[in-house]
Amino acid sequence: MPASALDADVIKTYVKLGLGIGIVASVAFSAERDTTLIKLESEDLFEKNTTCISVRRNHYLRGYAYRFIELCVPILTESVVRLGVNPLIADE
Repeated sequence: MPASALDADVIKTYVKLGLGIGIVASVAFSAERDTTLIKLESEDLFEKNTTCISVRRNHYLRGYAYRFIELCVPILTESVVRLGVNPLIADE
């Protein structure tokens, strides 16, 4: 079963209670909020992961979907994604 944000919160709670160490995604750690935790870099411990974003060809995408894709991969601007998703109506 895939992990979720709730799982990261549970892991951090267990660590705060002194029940061990936890491994969570870096996006689950907030220096402002998790002041009692210590973040250790682990780049050398784990292999790189690849995340895929899939969209259906010829289907409408809302603006926030384009923004999300561009946040993940800055070169995938809305116009570039539109060209790939809807090649016949990319100029809209």
